[in-house]
Amino acid sequence: MLTILAIGLVFLGCGIFMAHRMSKRDDGQMFDPRDRVIITLAVVLLLGAAAKTLVGGGASAGIFVLVLVIPTGVILSYIWLPAAVDALLSGLTGAMTGGNQPVEPKPFYFRALAMRRKGRFSEALAEIDAELVKFPGNLEGLFLKAEIQADDLKDLPAAAGVLQEALASPGRPQAERLNAQFRLAELRVHRMNDVPAGKALLETILEENPDTEAAHTARQHLAHLPGVSAGAAPERRRLVVVHHEGSLGLTEDLGAGALPQEDWTARAQEWVTHLGQHPTDWEAREKLATVYADHFQRIPLAIDQIRTLIDQPGQPPKRVSGWLNRIADLELRADSGTDGVVKARAALEEIQTRYPDSPWADQAVDRLAILGRSERAKTPTPTLKIGIYEQNIGLKRGSADIPNPDPEAGGGP
Repeated sequence: MLTILAIGLVFLGCGIFMAHRMSKRDDGQMFDPRDRVIITLAVVLLLGAAAKTLVGGGASAGIFVLVLVIPTGVILSYIWLPAAVDALLSGLTGAMTGGNQPVEPKPFYFRALAMRRKGRFSEALAEIDAELVKFPGNLEGLFLKAEIQADDLKDLPAAAGVLQEALASPGRPQAERLNAQFRLAELRVHRMNDVPAGKALLETILEENPDTEAAHTARQHLAHLPGVSAGAAPERRRLVVVHHEGSLGLTEDLGAGALPQEDWTARAQEWVTHLGQHPTDWEAREKLATVYADHFQRIPLAIDQIRTLIDQPGQPPKRVSGWLNRIADLELRADSGTDGVVKARAALEEIQTRYPDSPWADQAVDRLAILGRSERAKTPTPTLKIGIYEQNIGLKRGSADIPNPDPEAGGGP
């Protein structure tokens, strides 16, 4: 009788332990691996101790099976069966239910965007602030808030303050910080006409990120600032009107001669002067190369300008591969013969050498295949001299005015 009481107390203790552990869990799981191991060891030890006492034959064996073995099997099945089924069928059930991985919490700005579309900007800002309380410093929310303040409410200082808050958030990744810096610089320069403040931000990006794509982008912005004084007006493009014959009626060229023509020599000189001050300006050097190639027909000068861009340190691979493709195009324009194809092939092979196993190398391979076919197409086909036979095939010229295809044959009309 005492043995049965002891067994009951052990089972009661296991039940209390399981209930306590389940009440402490917040993730919806019944047991963790440690709980399963502890309960299993307790039950096994109980079986071992009870077996020595109750196994004596007859009624004792029946009591042992009835009181211990069946409840023990139920408890162990309750503990281990769900975990075993989940481990065996997790692939199948995950494919149907999307898996059991925990969902990463993230802010939702759908309500704020809906409020903004309805023109309820104050309510949209309130929704954004509610999400920012849950997720402090979330860059998406701060950008959306600054956008509403700048574009919808026209409160530029408040928008700048929000972007400053994004920059001041501790532990922010460098990519997010750069994004906020460029947005604030654009707001300062183009919306608030505070060019010195925007210039200072761009110079900060240069100092913090030397020889990176962000630094090249900052140099591009610095090269195209409207001026050191706030509110400086952009320079007006100079146009030269060519001399044309005045007429009330339509002229032969339908008035095309009266259209203003660009003075490309002056424009090229402006870009040369600009590049003397900002030698890393991609846009100006690309435009200068286009003028050399399209308007002056000076392909080598255009290629030199593009080579200058390629040789600058830290250039992004995507841009370098694009410039090398452009060099290949220019080489084909300069010489459509075999020499042009060879030089274009060298430019495309340089892409493969610089960036092997990349999408740009695969594109170069495709272009090289096309160049190979065009090169074979330009190879002259040898002509075979065929003997002189009756060329009219039974037809007569009919008239002496029709030239004889082979006068030496001496065929008459």
